[in-house]
Amino acid sequence: MDPQERRRQILDRSAEIFARKGVSATTIREIADAVGVYSGALYHYFPSKEAIVTELIREYITDLNERCREVLTRNLPPVERIEALTRIALETSEDYHGATSIWRREGEYMRERVVEADMVAAADAMQVAWSDTIREGIAEGLFRTDIDPEAFRHLLYDAVWHASRWYLPGPDRSLADLARVIVSLFVDGFRRRDT
Repeated sequence: MDPQERRRQILDRSAEIFARKGVSATTIREIADAVGVYSGALYHYFPSKEAIVTELIREYITDLNERCREVLTRNLPPVERIEALTRIALETSEDYHGATSIWRREGEYMRERVVEADMVAAADAMQVAWSDTIREGIAEGLFRTDIDPEAFRHLLYDAVWHASRWYLPGPDRSLADLARVIVSLFVDGFRRRDT
């Protein structure tokens, strides 16, 4: 097998096992067995289990940030931008289900990997984009000023972050549909009410 294909296979199988069992409960031997190689062969591709986790995080964060930058370059109005950011967060979470499942399950451990890999700013880019968009909406008079914007962002973020636990996209239920529902529920309640 081509080395790049084997590396991809190791990452994919590891993500599945980590998501199911947790990182600490997974052994290198289990990953090797899932890939069909000897345990020692894995070390030709990754020096440790933590290196595998770090690479899974790096792929997820890199793709999420590229999608986020693309949305931000379109200069959408705040409500449309929130919907677009919500949609890419949902899509990326689906595309990197293993990485996001591990992160939800073992948040502190994953944050340590992010810090060690010097990816903190990259990992926080999506939250910064949401915060900036919310502040812009407030400044434009679109959103209420009697609700803490950070509380609003946290609630929105948690709704999106945990949606992949229960939402299964299908022919009649797309991630774009869910993004519109989330934004409608949250943003409609956050819109300024003229008296």
